[in-house]
Amino acid sequence: MSTHTEPTIWFDFTTSFNWTRPAVGIVRMEQECCRALLNMVPGRMRACIFDQRTLSYYELPLDEVWRILNRVWSDAPTVAPVVAPVAAASGEVGFARRSEQVLRRIARKCVSALPVRQQLAAKAKLMKMRRIAAYAYREWKTPDAIAPALQSNAGVANEPSSYPKANIRKTDTYLTMGLDWDHNKIEFLYRLKKEIGFRINCVAYDIIPVLFPHFYSEGADQFFAHYFSNMAWIADHIFCISECTRKDLRKLLVELGTPVPDMSVVRLGDMLPVIHEQQHSDAVKRVAQERFILMVSTIEIRKNHQVLYNAYVRLIEQGVTDLPKLVFVGMPGWRVNDFIFTIQQDKRVRDKIIVLNRVTDADLDLLYESCAFTVYPSLYEGWGLPVAESLTHGKFCLTSNAGSIPEIAGDILDYLEPWDVLGWADKIKTYSTDPATLEAKVHAIKSRYKTTSWNETAASILKQL
Repeated sequence: MSTHTEPTIWFDFTTSFNWTRPAVGIVRMEQECCRALLNMVPGRMRACIFDQRTLSYYELPLDEVWRILNRVWSDAPTVAPVVAPVAAASGEVGFARRSEQVLRRIARKCVSALPVRQQLAAKAKLMKMRRIAAYAYREWKTPDAIAPALQSNAGVANEPSSYPKANIRKTDTYLTMGLDWDHNKIEFLYRLKKEIGFRINCVAYDIIPVLFPHFYSEGADQFFAHYFSNMAWIADHIFCISECTRKDLRKLLVELGTPVPDMSVVRLGDMLPVIHEQQHSDAVKRVAQERFILMVSTIEIRKNHQVLYNAYVRLIEQGVTDLPKLVFVGMPGWRVNDFIFTIQQDKRVRDKIIVLNRVTDADLDLLYESCAFTVYPSLYEGWGLPVAESLTHGKFCLTSNAGSIPEIAGDILDYLEPWDVLGWADKIKTYSTDPATLEAKVHAIKSRYKTTSWNETAASILKQL
């Protein structure tokens, strides 16, 4: 029961407000925690959205929040072929390059005017700023290049500025857990906190772009180091989604010389939202009628779909017959055009590997229920939600030992080195051809794995607010 002494919780709903396809990963956490908190403490919860154009927060009425949370996506998923995000239009590229050339000339003149002993350091700082700006520009343009969104029954959202401004007070607490680096609001939050004095709570999912910049576009490491540095300066408390993330983030902040806020670990929920009589798509129903192995993840370098392709090729060339199909569920990400082209053109796997894009929760639930088992060879994770979702559905997951993944289920699962093609091929063959071995794993999951609800996740967050 809410009392007058309890602070208002301002839940930042910006990411979900702007989201135009079924929820995945971070978006799922934002939406499911919001849903749970609204039910737990309805009298304390208010929602806000940030508008980059006006640099202001607006209050989103709770009936609008519920409308977004209860959207039902209606279009069928896309079946291969799929393409990764395309480059910006040539006119935009030309303008960006001309602008960069002008700025370079100005920068050279400014640097040459400095004393010689200061020029090297100045050049290094300018290069760092250039990489950060380039990455930010690419991230800004990416949404325009992604495939059209699914249709929903929710209609088109209003402009943020059509709602009243959020009246955040000194005694209130603010919670954000979305794609904050996409909304350019951290520096504004810093100024707003200095002005008002309210409490800020953030969520850190992982620092993978800083640890492994080669998985991303140029400048990602410095862009995200800057983002986490800003987070450290504004946050009173940071929720980390694993011990691995907390350890990585604490080490980074110490290296950056920033404050190290209080941190706690929250375990993510692993249950898909309740499906409200939503129909399954024909494409997914066809797949569900066959024997298949499932991988749920954005198709990107870090997720390491490549090792599964290599393992399948090896098994086929060894003459292994009756292999189940391998189904990839996820949006294509950066720098995977060549990989997608390869699996579509390679005749050896053309009938064995299926790519499904823009899959709804109802279809995802059916795929989990219908698969033989799941695979997850990621090179590094802050958590690994598809692994947990697989176990909640009672399905064994053959996964890598990278990052936080072993925290999910301990010794219940088998873990492989991410790049061990022979190991992946051998285990896939074993669990595809030996029903008794697979059944023993399934029994261990059903008897030992404890499912976590999103209500439990939200309750652990609520304790700190």
